[in-house]
Amino acid sequence: MLDFLCYIYSMAKFKEVIVTLSKKHPQTGEPAQAGHSFVIGTLGKKTGFYEIETEQLNKLKNEDLQQELFKLLHPQTHH
Repeated sequence: MLDFLCYIYSMAKFKEVIVTLSKKHPQTGEPAQAGHSFVIGTLGKKTGFYEIETEQLNKLKNEDLQQELFKLLHPQTHH
């Protein structure tokens, strides 16, 4: 039951992730590969990012990006 409650809590929190898209690497400023973008997420004081093909990115909703970034910023440990 506790796992289920933690899951519900985490699903609500993912919507708090602020998503930013960039053609430049968030740490180095280097340009992304041709046809790629960086998806950058901020949750409180934590920041994470990943690179994605722009074509794939265009098929996703903001919530999809928030969920992926939430997993990076707030990893779940399963026993």
